[in-house]
Amino acid sequence: MTTTTTGRAARWPARMLRVLMTLALTAGVFALAPSTALAAATRGFAYVWANQPSASLNTPYTPSGYYSRNSTGAVNSVVRTGVGQYTVRMPRLGLLGGTMHVTAYGATNHSCSVAYWSPVGDRLDVHVRCRTAAGYLADTYFTASYVNTAYLGGRFGYVWADQPSTGSYTPSTTYQFNSAGVRNTITRSGVGRYTVRLPSIGSAAGHVQVTAYGDVAARCKVVNWYPSGTAQMVNVRCFTLGGALRDTRFTLTYTRGTGLLRTTPAAYAWANQPTTASYVPSAAYRYNSAGHTNRITRQGVGVYRVSTPGMPLGYGDVQVTAYGSDSRYCKVDHWTPSTGIQVRCLTASGTAADTYFDVSFVR
Repeated sequence: MTTTTTGRAARWPARMLRVLMTLALTAGVFALAPSTALAAATRGFAYVWANQPSASLNTPYTPSGYYSRNSTGAVNSVVRTGVGQYTVRMPRLGLLGGTMHVTAYGATNHSCSVAYWSPVGDRLDVHVRCRTAAGYLADTYFTASYVNTAYLGGRFGYVWADQPSTGSYTPSTTYQFNSAGVRNTITRSGVGRYTVRLPSIGSAAGHVQVTAYGDVAARCKVVNWYPSGTAQMVNVRCFTLGGALRDTRFTLTYTRGTGLLRTTPAAYAWANQPTTASYVPSAAYRYNSAGHTNRITRQGVGVYRVSTPGMPLGYGDVQVTAYGSDSRYCKVDHWTPSTGIQVRCLTASGTAADTYFDVSFVR
């Protein structure tokens, strides 16, 4: 997958929500944050590579079928609604619940976040915002993935962290999941500092993805994760695009021994040696459904190649999140069968920088 360019909920008071719903229905429009979405159709998953960043405004296009999939068999589309503003349409997945991740794509210093998602009839509309390192909205390529699952067993969980200024709380039960059938919780320890607790699926292993949520100029990342008793603890930091800690909503997924969408083929890796020329990442924090060994090669400052033998890299979806307590961030540059998955990491100001990261591939 290459290009010829250089780039690739809030809670509403009940009374106000009733008023807004009435106005929206009267106008024939309904687009609210996840916790206020309409009734669901079915469960499933979808992903897309948004490969026309400067498409005509308000004109849907069908992204490449190699890098777009919908578990219902429907065809996804993307609409550019403004500079750096996009809506990904996922037909027949008009669901309450689930979780989203988005990663900017290409050789720029842009980053992307999920503004919100909601059903429109039986379709799920996912609204994405992309910005330069300086915080300006900007057209760019990106990848987006969605999953809504009810399958118990294994180690898999997600949350929508919907109360960024609350000390300790249970996030929206509609937009969280735990494969052990129990509820996840979140604790805020300071500005932009959070710990997500996923009971009964703890392990010194696995994989994490984090994405900032809301129509805000912010990024979020994973700091670390570890078992505490039987629970999985995941620390998260959120920042302004300038690198200062800030309270921000976010989405988070934890998985062990399966793909980010609970599908195969799939692979993931924790890149934990940012200045090493070439290495095999820790066995506990890598996965390859084909049974092969993933490898990471540093190709320059902040530029890495992730090899995932046996994975069909002429297809699929890649998500990347930076790892650590600082404000550095990472994105996917591109992926192909011959080059592997190329990851690019940067400082908050947008200059290349070596750093840890988590990378996930699914087909």
